[in-house]
Amino acid sequence: PLTDTVKRTLLSLPGVLSVEPVGVEPSYAIAFCYLDGALSRLELQERLRALGYEAQPVEEAAEKKPADEAQGAWKRAWVGLALSAVIMALTMPSATMQQGWARWTAFALATLVVLWVGTPFFRRAFSAALHLTANMDTLVSIGALSAYGYSLWALGIDRHLYFDTAAFILSAISLGKGMEARARAIATASLRRLATLLPSSATVISDGTEIQVPLDAVRIGDTVSVRTGERVPVDGVILSGKASLDESLLTGESEPVVKEEGEEVLGGSLCVDGFLKLEALRVGEATFVAQVARLMDEAQATKPQMQRLADRVAAVFVPIVLGLAAATFVGWLLLSGDTTKAFIAAVAVTVIACPCAMGLATPTAIAVALGRLAQTGILVRNAEAMEKATGITTVVLDKTGTVTEGQMRVAAVWSPEVREDELLTLAASAERGSLHPIAQALVRKASERGIALLEPTDVRTDVGVGVAAKLQAEETWEPQPRNPKPQKGLEVFVGKVDETAALPGDAPMAEWLENGWSVTGVWVNGELQGCIALTDELRADASDAVRELKAMGCKVFLATGDKPGAAMRVAEALGCDSALSQATPQRKAQFVRELQKQGERVLMVGDGINDAIALTQADIGVAVASGTELAASAADVLLVNDKLSVVPHFLRFTRYVKRIMAQNLFWAFFYNMAALPLAAMGKLNPMIAAAAMAFSSVTVVGNALRLRRP
Repeated sequence: PLTDTVKRTLLSLPGVLSVEPVGVEPSYAIAFCYLDGALSRLELQERLRALGYEAQPVEEAAEKKPADEAQGAWKRAWVGLALSAVIMALTMPSATMQQGWARWTAFALATLVVLWVGTPFFRRAFSAALHLTANMDTLVSIGALSAYGYSLWALGIDRHLYFDTAAFILSAISLGKGMEARARAIATASLRRLATLLPSSATVISDGTEIQVPLDAVRIGDTVSVRTGERVPVDGVILSGKASLDESLLTGESEPVVKEEGEEVLGGSLCVDGFLKLEALRVGEATFVAQVARLMDEAQATKPQMQRLADRVAAVFVPIVLGLAAATFVGWLLLSGDTTKAFIAAVAVTVIACPCAMGLATPTAIAVALGRLAQTGILVRNAEAMEKATGITTVVLDKTGTVTEGQMRVAAVWSPEVREDELLTLAASAERGSLHPIAQALVRKASERGIALLEPTDVRTDVGVGVAAKLQAEETWEPQPRNPKPQKGLEVFVGKVDETAALPGDAPMAEWLENGWSVTGVWVNGELQGCIALTDELRADASDAVRELKAMGCKVFLATGDKPGAAMRVAEALGCDSALSQATPQRKAQFVRELQKQGERVLMVGDGINDAIALTQADIGVAVASGTELAASAADVLLVNDKLSVVPHFLRFTRYVKRIMAQNLFWAFFYNMAALPLAAMGKLNPMIAAAAMAFSSVTVVGNALRLRRP
């Protein structure tokens, strides 16, 4: 990760205005360095290289395979361990040890191991020393070089050699590093997979001819074709065709989704069956999958409070250990007068105290957790939100578009003298060209009933009032049966019905309004022919989600612009504790503040646009966001599918993540605290200490990998 030391180093360079961490891979950190022009990119790289840091442009670093680090460490470790076994055989207390050729052969092999296996440790330790700091590589380097240096001194004076200790320490810890790198590559696999979802090329249709072009050559507005077995290369809208798309890696939806003309599709989706022609809406970095990958990188670059605490402890731990090792050496020397015993105990202290597991405890858990959440359609903007989520006591749910489908549907039709289908024919025909949610609901209802719509002319829209149009009706249509004269030219107006409008006694206006339904009237030639009630349906899983939240001990409130009666009716249907009615965006934010003043930790779920103020005010803001809204949303957590049930899943999962991180930190600290006294008392051989330290790191990573399980 981008450590404070590296950040301070970057900011100390002339021309570097600011440094912003944006992500982390298993083997390198990513940061934006903003320059004022006084320093070029190449000069920045040279300055950093002179200070001991290797830097390269992110596009070059991205080409480095995540497994490269593991492979290199793995190879060095096994060769080192094999040579360590040979060195051990040559330096064992026996007659062979007294022979000069054995001692010098052990020296040559140990030198090879120290130079080849130890170089990565020495380089990192040297970089830290240049900045007057120490890290875990400092402890490993001091331990190994101490054993090697002592053995060099003892080589010509017939003392016992510890070349095998130096070689084994470096080899065992390198093996641990390789296992860590491999485990971390597994941990971040689901995040890296996002970057590989988009194909490298696309089939663009130009002048009726299909042309295969590189993906970066596709432009907004291009027509792209997608066949069975291919991945969708861009975000687009379907111009023609129908297909089943697997969006599981993007939204967490396990079942393939059927898409047809007029619907949007996401780049990276797999066409399971069918054929599509798309118009490209978003390409390159603007696509949904690119935005998700960027959000995940940003989230990995952040640190929860638990990790910041571990970093602070690790920063002071290394100097303390070096002091303890020096004290151990002096103590044993004074007590026993045996330089060898004092040296072995000091080396064991240095090696066993290396806080590798401490450094891995939380970053690995966070990487695994972010990937697992992304697979279920939950994107977390920062790691701190996962930590905060464990303390949530109250959930506030916006109504429209959050607990409801966000799509109007016809709930009821009333007309004193005209058949329902005839009223729908008039209303849907007048509205057929509008994109208003009510208009689309009317047209959809007419389509469901198989009603053939009439062609409107002279369409006039009065925003907030309604739509007027002229329709050419069939000769047999009679708007008023009491007037038998047929009419062809009809003036139709579809618009809002005022609550105070004078309606016949049997009109169910009061009941509809009490239900919270929207009421639309249909006038023909100035005469009201009937009314249509529309509603926004509750999501199928909304009640189950509320029930799960309450079972977890959370209070649940509904926030809506509906009138009190309608708001309470929806709240009761969901099982909420209460409802905030007639709520404006400002009133919702105020409601959240009031709950927080009462000591509640509030999670707000909204649509990401109207609820931006409340989402920002809440301890955690959760937005139901589409691909176009990911970057702009004010929320900490983004839901990329329409399942409200992922909210209780998110809260449960974050509690599990915190438990795993706490376990990791406990075992990392406990291991060091328990082993240090043993090493200081001379009860721990440095080679056993090295093996145990490597094993502890792998144990911590393995524990974090449990988060990958469904």
